[in-house]
Amino acid sequence: MIAYIAPLWIFGVGCLVASVVGKAVKLGGVEIPAITTTWAQLVVALVGVAAIVLGTVLFQHEGSPSAAGSSAAVPSGGSSVSGASAPPQAPTPDPPPTSTTAPSTTTPPPSAEPPTPPATEPPASTAPAAVHVRWQGTLTLDDGSASGSPITGWSLDSVPPLRAPMGDLGLACQLSCEPGQIVGTTVVSWSGAAPPQREQCVTLLNTHLGQRTADVTPGSIVCFGTDGGRVGFFTAGGTAGAGRQTLAVTVWERP
Repeated sequence: MIAYIAPLWIFGVGCLVASVVGKAVKLGGVEIPAITTTWAQLVVALVGVAAIVLGTVLFQHEGSPSAAGSSAAVPSGGSSVSGASAPPQAPTPDPPPTSTTAPSTTTPPPSAEPPTPPATEPPASTAPAAVHVRWQGTLTLDDGSASGSPITGWSLDSVPPLRAPMGDLGLACQLSCEPGQIVGTTVVSWSGAAPPQREQCVTLLNTHLGQRTADVTPGSIVCFGTDGGRVGFFTAGGTAGAGRQTLAVTVWERP
């Protein structure tokens, strides 16, 4: 700023001298031509005074403490105080040390106890449910030729069985009764050596549908069905005289 103040003062002084002497003036490298008229001298004198005053104001402003303080650089983040230096900053604490120990990657040993298998339900039994015997006993079929009291059939849904003209099992009678031939609701001869189970008789009867007559001899086994939907079998016994036939009968309950 002082580089601009000195020329102003030199120029102002030169203007004042030139306005007083009325001749050309050269001062500090500034040359002012000769002034011959009064009004021009007055104007030059006023310009000189203005230049001196302006230089003085600038000089005072440049030397004041506020100007010096404002021209000082203020550190980032701090505040400046006129004529005083910024207070020292508090030292920044060191960050806490960081552990450089790597985390443990050791896998714990597996448990010695084997895992408990999930509980499973036992498989459902595919065996058919047991069916109880409803009635078991010996029946006699009689055409009445000798006894005079014919018993040609039995109804096997009742316990004990009831006499019936035809029934579920009976003698094959047309003009005369044949003790070696049995008729019924549905009858099929069993070829096995041992007596059949209920399921075996069911399968046999469903395989030979609508069969109503079976020829028997002593020891023959026959599966039969009743009007009430029950299943059973009989073993033919020997003839107990003319026109008579005995049967060892088993009837199962319905499932």
